[in-house]
Amino acid sequence: MPRRVEIVLKEGFDEAAFQGARLVTGFKGFGATGYIATRYIASKLGMERVGVILTKYMPEFAFRDDYGLAFPFEIFYRENPKLVVVVNHDLPDPRDRRVFAEVLVEWMKKVGITEAILIGGLDKKLKSGEEKMRWLANSHYAEKLGEPLMDKWLLIIGPLALLLMYSELKGLPALAVLPYAEAMRYDPYAAAVAVEKVGQLIGLKIDASELYEEARKFEEELEKLSKLEETKRTVGKDLYM
Repeated sequence: MPRRVEIVLKEGFDEAAFQGARLVTGFKGFGATGYIATRYIASKLGMERVGVILTKYMPEFAFRDDYGLAFPFEIFYRENPKLVVVVNHDLPDPRDRRVFAEVLVEWMKKVGITEAILIGGLDKKLKSGEEKMRWLANSHYAEKLGEPLMDKWLLIIGPLALLLMYSELKGLPALAVLPYAEAMRYDPYAAAVAVEKVGQLIGLKIDASELYEEARKFEEELEKLSKLEETKRTVGKDLYM
């Protein structure tokens, strides 16, 4: 019987190329940080799409990107340094999520990927100092980061949590990079923090200036809207005085 989640590589691509690579992925959590960051990395590094992930309850959309027809869950590859990026344009259906995580981790082990870097976001309201991010790793990940660990009892939820758990069970080193992010809106600044951290971890400088500029413009627009709303309230109040 076919599995509910299947990884399909493009015809002629040898999965032996993945041996020794690191894998980066993320999802549309707080600030859509993981999604923005992974899509940016794949694009900025000119990575090649080499496969897709198919699920039983597949999101029913497709769109055109620079490389052609885009699928909901895509696998990108770069040779030097060896890097795999899984871009999730949507969240897996809740009925598929456990199997999605299990199959992806088993596949990583099978093809010789050495570690997973998982990008998420932490609610900015939890920030207590000047740090830009926190992190959490499973017991198989040996490196310690300079940033503070995630506080005890805070929850990572959704597919990112499942990937951490299955990585722990299957013996795959995994690290969650968690920049502080806006909980309820798109946050390119948090994504930029994640992109720079990933670059540091893999020994490759990734220019995140476009994301920082996007964040600056976004904040300017929010400020304009806020001033406009304040003006409307003030004018409306004056009319009834």
